[in-house]
Amino acid sequence: MNGIERCINDEIPFEIPDSWEWERWGNISQSIQYGYNAPAKNNGRIKMVRISDIQNNTVLWQNVPFCEISEKDIDTYLLKPNDILFARTGGTVGKSYLVQDITEEVIYAGYLIRTRYSHFLCPQYLKCFMESELYWSQLRNGTIATAQPNCNGKTLGKMLLPIPPLAEQMRIVEKQSELFDKISLI
Repeated sequence: MNGIERCINDEIPFEIPDSWEWERWGNISQSIQYGYNAPAKNNGRIKMVRISDIQNNTVLWQNVPFCEISEKDIDTYLLKPNDILFARTGGTVGKSYLVQDITEEVIYAGYLIRTRYSHFLCPQYLKCFMESELYWSQLRNGTIATAQPNCNGKTLGKMLLPIPPLAEQMRIVEKQSELFDKISLI
């Protein structure tokens, strides 16, 4: 971060293959941004997804409320396919959602953080990571314990994750999907 190299050898939790790299979330993200604060409305032009709209890695878009937002702010908060949303407060802190099935203009609420990535990362791989024990242990260690547990963008940006080459990221995602499909048959 800030273009200054820092040694992370003493923070690395385990060995990875030589073709992989340890990276901080903040270094691989094009952006880590907080959501928009506005009350929910029954109608309008722009929808606003909230933490409560994300259930079991799914959003029922028809149930997402609308909000008022100025035209100049829409682009800043507009969701795109492959964005990852991250709950930053409350009992759902750390919960994540990979945006894929979006068909209309939707922004995201203030208690969410949106992360966006470049082409050398498979967002589905990052979502797999966000379901791992390594992710959750780093989150627990970085979460600020108050009456409402919370995690900020800085904490998310400091997290370490193993990054394999893109082709291997895609193989990992395929294998996980294949295994989950088999499990669902049981």
